[in-house]
Amino acid sequence: MKRVFQFCWLFGLLAGACTGVSGMTAVTNNVNNVNNINNANNTNNNPDGTVPDINQDGDGMVGCDPKNFTLKASPPAEVYLVIDRSGSMLEPGATPGMTRWAEVIAAMDTALTQFENSVRFGVVLYPANEECATAGPLVPVNLNNRDEILFELNQANPAGGTPTAAALRNAAASLVDFQTPGSPQFIVLATDGGPNCNYILNPSPVCGCTYSAAEYCCTNYPGACFFGSNCLDDGNTLDVISANRSLYGIDTFVIGLSGTNAYRDLLNAMAVTGGRAQVGGSTDYYSAENETELSAALQSIAVSVISCSIELDEAPLYPNFVHVYIDGAEVARDGTKTDGWDYSDAQLTSIELYGPQCDLLRDGEQHNLTATFACTVD
Repeated sequence: MKRVFQFCWLFGLLAGACTGVSGMTAVTNNVNNVNNINNANNTNNNPDGTVPDINQDGDGMVGCDPKNFTLKASPPAEVYLVIDRSGSMLEPGATPGMTRWAEVIAAMDTALTQFENSVRFGVVLYPANEECATAGPLVPVNLNNRDEILFELNQANPAGGTPTAAALRNAAASLVDFQTPGSPQFIVLATDGGPNCNYILNPSPVCGCTYSAAEYCCTNYPGACFFGSNCLDDGNTLDVISANRSLYGIDTFVIGLSGTNAYRDLLNAMAVTGGRAQVGGSTDYYSAENETELSAALQSIAVSVISCSIELDEAPLYPNFVHVYIDGAEVARDGTKTDGWDYSDAQLTSIELYGPQCDLLRDGEQHNLTATFACTVD
């Protein structure tokens, strides 16, 4: 007869006797290793290659050795939203009746409402004053940060320049200092203009001006700058993005808001350097000209940082007797790794979900993921 023992890994709500929070806590349950039956390769003493029934009389679980088996949920990603709050963010956006800043707030509300339980979000706004100063995070990365982040966005008064390089450096420093072991880390940059505020740049003989108003910079935009801080800080910004990735493993997504067309080439380069270029778009960065496009970009990015990998404490003794379920519906094992689940390493110490099943776990909703091991088989 067939006997099965269940273990559980939780995405969200509690399921039966399982415990956990938001799919992020490892869960331990009793699972049985079978000592007297053979594994999925059917290497046994039966001439027909079948697995013998070691409990034919139906009494008890002969040959089963109960032991603890642990599933380890991949820790949620840690993501800093690095948002440009320069003076130009008060200009009208492409969404009727909204400034660029209002578009940012509305789109962030939509994205955070959906994904705050699945991704550890934090926020860095730059500049920190009406000129070029920068500061650390206003809200450190954590789950369920929607209300805190929206509060800071609504309190902010856009003004000043665009010290992008310094803001990216500050965000990375915070991620490195407070990293949760095993959590992948990312930066999402949203800006409506070219980076500047680098006071050590020399404006002579010519540098790219980042202001169109003569009183700030030049009379022939983009043209020569009066001061280095108004020059396009392209090289320094690319260097910071590259260093964040090579030294700390922090990739950067780049979102260009309305007003960034003049900096298309630079934003493309920033996205490629950050290791997270958009796939299938007309630009390497995510172009978001209005609230709807910004919401879509944030959703796409959030989905991409949610893992569909599940680590096992140890390999199951009989790997082909494992059955996986999402919300009670069985997920087929798929050795082609396109639609279903399969072991993701040769040691059988982790499994990965693929295709629609992975998409389901990335939708921001709460799901129960369970599995059973057959102890004996007819």
